[in-house]
Amino acid sequence: MKKTTCTIAAAVATLLAAGSARAQICAGFPIADNQGSVGLLADFPSGVNDFGVEGAFNFRGPFSANAGYIRSEETGAGTGHLDTFRVGAAFDISGYTAGFLPGVSICPNARADFASQDGVDSYLIPVGLGLGVSVPVGSPGMSLSPYVIPAIYFIHLSDGTDSFSDNKFGIRGGADVNVDRFYFGGTIEWINAEGSDAVFGVRAGIKF
Repeated sequence: MKKTTCTIAAAVATLLAAGSARAQICAGFPIADNQGSVGLLADFPSGVNDFGVEGAFNFRGPFSANAGYIRSEETGAGTGHLDTFRVGAAFDISGYTAGFLPGVSICPNARADFASQDGVDSYLIPVGLGLGVSVPVGSPGMSLSPYVIPAIYFIHLSDGTDSFSDNKFGIRGGADVNVDRFYFGGTIEWINAEGSDAVFGVRAGIKF
């Protein structure tokens, strides 16, 4: 897994040197000022299939917000499922960093995932710093938007009587191919916890 993470980081670093900034790519959404997006996503952790929807809006200025819903279904003989609700926000600081990191979209961002099952509430809150770029590819109107977000993941579980909290380092990222108003791409997320593997996914959406 460490080799995979280093390979992703190296690829993103190469693209950072060649690309140009575009608002809120650093938050994982290839949308410009005063633009929104809606899309579908699917992740494939071991033994589980995740399917969901997500949306984001980049307000005029540095602030953007996003939200999503994910339904996790056990594979094989399992019949259980889990509903996860997600909200997030980012604040673009590229205007302050353009002097020494030209062409790089940078934003502190936070996300909160909430789920409840069998009386146990779980919260997963990554707080990190995202970096992204937009690289023209192919015909006019096409671009590649890679991003990477290293973060501290705050974890909290509670059943109303007992609770558990922990902090872990993690990283998520991906790349989207943009074709005019449409985008599609792949994602990856990994948390440095015992028994935790990288989770790969795909997504596609439309901008408005």
